[in-house]
Amino acid sequence: MYIIAICAFILSVLFTYYIIKRSKKFGYDLHKREKIKVPEMGGLAILLSLFLTIPFINIKFIYSILLSGFIGIMDDLFSLSPKEKFLFLFISGFFTGLLFNNIYLAIILGVGFMIFSNLTNMLAGFNGLEIGLGVLVGIFMSILFYLDNNMVGFYSALTFSLSYLGFLIFNKYPAKIFPGDCGTLPIGAFLSFLAIFYKEYLFLILMIPYFLDATLKFLSAGVMSRDKHKPTVIGEDGKLYYTSGYLSLPRLILKFKPLKEYMLVLYIWIFEIVCGLLAIFIKVNLWIIQ
Repeated sequence: MYIIAICAFILSVLFTYYIIKRSKKFGYDLHKREKIKVPEMGGLAILLSLFLTIPFINIKFIYSILLSGFIGIMDDLFSLSPKEKFLFLFISGFFTGLLFNNIYLAIILGVGFMIFSNLTNMLAGFNGLEIGLGVLVGIFMSILFYLDNNMVGFYSALTFSLSYLGFLIFNKYPAKIFPGDCGTLPIGAFLSFLAIFYKEYLFLILMIPYFLDATLKFLSAGVMSRDKHKPTVIGEDGKLYYTSGYLSLPRLILKFKPLKEYMLVLYIWIFEIVCGLLAIFIKVNLWIIQ
């Protein structure tokens, strides 16, 4: 089974490289002083690599990725409203649950996709941030499944993580490609699917950075559409500064200390690692008690 995860990584690297060379859709890197054009919708490489690997573990698992990825493509191309995105994500989760002939699972997955896909789509905008977080959450999920001796869950989360890791090689600072919503929405969809399907409640601890980011945004600005997510200020020293406006997890950090983009991302990654270690600590102690 390890070969499937390795293949996901290799395919992701190859497909991402191909998209970088062939892409005709570009966006600007908003957190650079120079106007740098970067290929967008790189998440297509991740979707394709997972489409060719995850079915070897369980063919039904791929639907959560493909459906959320398709919604991401629609959002990248046509800029869906928040209400439309919530509705379509609920439908995709509901349909995924129906594949297992379980209406209760379908409802829970619908709500799960609606919430967690949006969370992983919101904590984004800096080189390597969203993809790196997806890799970390996926790795810690795989460890939690391994500790439970759940090898299907372990290989599924590991394969997912390595596919995103292959993309991260090109998305880390300075980014050569952006994932687009087709790359960020499946993070919350697939990992919440695994957590709900296997009743891994410690997934909620892994999502603490996302919950904090969403709470800060909601309390400071309410529900925002994507066009209101303005970039932070870039100083002459190349550091990012918080000046005014809504709060988020990255902006909260910058409010206390201006940072270079890659250092800001590293701080949030470290926060996620701490959450992951906490989840493992709780899992091990629960295992000892039992």
